[in-house]
Amino acid sequence: MGKWAAGHYVKMVHNGIEYSLMQLISEVYDILKRGLKTGNDELAAIFKKWNEGELKSFLIEITASIFKMVDKETGHRLVDLILDRAGAKGTGKWTSQSAMDLSLPVPAIDIAVSMRDISIYKEQRTQAAELYQSEIKNFTGNKEEWLTQLYDAFYFATVISYAQGFSLLVKASAEMDMQIPLPDVIKIWRGGCIIRSALLEEFYNIYQSIPNLPNLLLDKKIAELLLKKESSIRKIIAAAVEMQIPVAGFSASLAYFDAYCSRQLPTNLIQAQRDYFGAHKYERIDKTGLFHNEWQPLPEHAEEQKPKHTP
Repeated sequence: MGKWAAGHYVKMVHNGIEYSLMQLISEVYDILKRGLKTGNDELAAIFKKWNEGELKSFLIEITASIFKMVDKETGHRLVDLILDRAGAKGTGKWTSQSAMDLSLPVPAIDIAVSMRDISIYKEQRTQAAELYQSEIKNFTGNKEEWLTQLYDAFYFATVISYAQGFSLLVKASAEMDMQIPLPDVIKIWRGGCIIRSALLEEFYNIYQSIPNLPNLLLDKKIAELLLKKESSIRKIIAAAVEMQIPVAGFSASLAYFDAYCSRQLPTNLIQAQRDYFGAHKYERIDKTGLFHNEWQPLPEHAEEQKPKHTP
């Protein structure tokens, strides 16, 4: 997979993407199960249908199978008997840590790690649910229309997960001289791994043409696909928030998309704040260099503390 520890790094990022995709699938499940009151047989049928099209993947395939599994001891569906507290071996966390070291944002992976962490605190979550009287609000609307929007939203967020993972591989390869052959990586993942999916074929073709493309979102065909599905993820997130269903993975994916596609971000204010309280300096849009300003007016309580000027 390249030089030095490239193989290990590729496997780590694979698992980071895996964390993100599993979080998204769990959020789809939550919306369907608690929001739309969908039974296990219908859940299995929905995921089975999804696995027959452009979202065909190993994780969607096994998810459909999971809903069918019956517990031998009780006769109930096994998934309903499993505690909502997920463990982790660390590879998702390592992916996030490495990305932060490289100043490369992967919020869909970050939030997937955080949501596993919050699941650990089952007792506290139970207490909080009682304290705040947290209840899922009833779903209103056309279910078939919702399923179509949910499909498109999951497609959108799935592409974002892969885009973040690939961009990390591109930057890490350059920064650490690992010479990772990204088209080969995608070809191997497509052939057989936990995150293998039909989408990888499209990604392979893109990186075969532009091996060092810094982000999938810069590809025109990907842009066309996402623009068709963008409205759906916005509607799904808004509806889920109203129902009090946490959709951290979807929300992080959309926020990343909006920020990445924004010409202007409010970080100019952050630069000003940093210079105000710590003289960290800032850049300007009208000339090059780093600048510092003696910010005025000072807060009222700070005026008395301002050092007197000594000639």
